[in-house]
Amino acid sequence: MATGQLCSRTTQALFYNYKQLPIQRVIDFDFLCGRETPSVAGIINPGSEGFQKFFFGQEEIAIPVHAAIEAACAAHPTADIFINFTSFRSAAASSMAALKQPTIKVVAIIAEGVPESDTKHLIAYARANNKVCVVVSIQAGAFKIGDTAGTIDNIIQCKLYRPGSVGYVSKSGGMSNEMYNTVARVTDGIYEGIAIGGDVFPASTLFDHILRFNNIPQVIYTNYACGFCLFG
Repeated sequence: MATGQLCSRTTQALFYNYKQLPIQRVIDFDFLCGRETPSVAGIINPGSEGFQKFFFGQEEIAIPVHAAIEAACAAHPTADIFINFTSFRSAAASSMAALKQPTIKVVAIIAEGVPESDTKHLIAYARANNKVCVVVSIQAGAFKIGDTAGTIDNIIQCKLYRPGSVGYVSKSGGMSNEMYNTVARVTDGIYEGIAIGGDVFPASTLFDHILRFNNIPQVIYTNYACGFCLFG
């Protein structure tokens, strides 16, 4: 398990399996946070190449589309996060292919229900190579994965456009969105939020991320939620 921060305001990611709305929401978050460049470096859509247009504020931008993981990683060597939007049926193979790329440090697997045998292989490979697998993640004011934290209105209400000082980790992405709001009401907000998923064998554990938060000086309080219990 890697230590310290997983991302920053300059982090860029590769999206696997083209999904227009989640990608646009990520870019809207980037603009809201005042990033100089979008956090989406490229899109991987097996079998097709070209460009897809999005809006970065009022500016129209073109993001390259690649047909293969290897080609995308070679074209964007500074993109170290792989966001996998495929179904649970194909998530394992593409995630393993991404983990084998030397430039990829973090793999976000959105789908739940990946077969347990495949999950065990992913966990073993990630741990052996000092890489991280998560479901969803957000670092306030810096980077977010897909639909994490919902709409721009919700992000503003939860103060996620700038860093707070609370590290939060949960099994549930839906619960995370509710807790971001609650934390914002009683503290200065979230610094980083992680959801590891509810599968029997999560690719990373609550304890992995709690230990990682201990290595981030900006995190002065840690919360973790399991089921309907909240611990601080």
